[in-house]
Amino acid sequence: MIRSLCFLLFLFPLVVSAQDLIPEVPAAVLLDQTSGRVLYQKLPDRPFPPASLTKLMTLHLAWEALGTQKVQASDLVPVTDKTSGKAVPPGSSLMFLEAGQRVSFKDLMLGLAVVSGNDAGMTLAHFLGGSQEGFVMQMNAAAQAQGLTSTVFFDSYGYDSRNRTTAADFAKFCRFYLQAHPQSVQVLHNQRQFSYPLTENQAPGDHRKLNTITQPNRNTLLGAYAGADGLKTGYIEESGYNLAATALRGDQRLVVVLLGVQANDALEGGRLRTAAGARLFDFGFSTYPLRALPMPELKPLRVWYSDPGTVLVAPNGPTVYPLAQEEAAGIEVRVEGTLDAIGPLASGTIVGKVIWSRGSRDFYSITLKTVNPAPSAPWWTGLWDAIVLFFRGLTGTPEPTRFGNHT
Repeated sequence: MIRSLCFLLFLFPLVVSAQDLIPEVPAAVLLDQTSGRVLYQKLPDRPFPPASLTKLMTLHLAWEALGTQKVQASDLVPVTDKTSGKAVPPGSSLMFLEAGQRVSFKDLMLGLAVVSGNDAGMTLAHFLGGSQEGFVMQMNAAAQAQGLTSTVFFDSYGYDSRNRTTAADFAKFCRFYLQAHPQSVQVLHNQRQFSYPLTENQAPGDHRKLNTITQPNRNTLLGAYAGADGLKTGYIEESGYNLAATALRGDQRLVVVLLGVQANDALEGGRLRTAAGARLFDFGFSTYPLRALPMPELKPLRVWYSDPGTVLVAPNGPTVYPLAQEEAAGIEVRVEGTLDAIGPLASGTIVGKVIWSRGSRDFYSITLKTVNPAPSAPWWTGLWDAIVLFFRGLTGTPEPTRFGNHT
């Protein structure tokens, strides 16, 4: 069964303000999470080292490990001399891991997401990939699988200046990440601070006075911009100050990626990227709100050899799209797909799609799925259907579609 929910056709003219909204940012993309429509872009294909934005790919693989039950959130992960804070390059942002400490998988994810601990990235890489090199291979395989053609990784935490991505690639990845792990914003990315180590983290036999360090989330959009709840900041000298951010207003979520902001110090760099991110969010929410698209009448699908013989069909996702006011008029809609099908048919079978266009140009489509199953009919109903289809075939009527699934 086709599993994709919708297809963005990208045939709407990209409306980018003639005025540069973010002159302090070399490269940027603003997109709508629901549809994937790019609402603003500036040098989207210019490559930059992503710096600590890299950690989002590490977190993606960590979430996948949890999803496949390869690991549990409460599992303790070994911290060794090869993965402690002393093992990562000098000047790294740290969770302040020490060899022998008892740290859970979830705490490592928090240490990576909230305080950008390079030691947390190193520890997760060794735990999930056997080594930094083995884990980086997994990261690059995931990037290729997602179609990130301009993205390559050399470490799990973003310190290596050979890491590369573009604003277009990374915005695409952020949308994928939020679709695959929607819980991540609440569990990880909107946490305002993180404290480590706590009493339960002390190594067995370590009776030293506990030195708990509380660090703030470096994403200063949190709490300052209404609806902002993620994702990640990054900085290395070779790239400047980077930001991957998301904000939710009502039912609309936007994603911003900024790369290469230059500044004299961390305070200025953080201020510049935060202000630029807020400016793009304001532009997106005010100019391109989600609007309900016109819907055609969706007739039940005739399913031969099934009982009751028809099934209802419905859109396989939201029928909204970010549209400027001047784009909202003159939208046309059509349905493409099969007229009838051979049963039995499972619920959720993709049987067609709805396509929206404006000015004879398609700009968005979403698949149609069966709402209810169509189980096999009694033999006498099946016999009658066979007779009807036989004589229908003599008239040259196309055969019903065979979807190759069953209830």
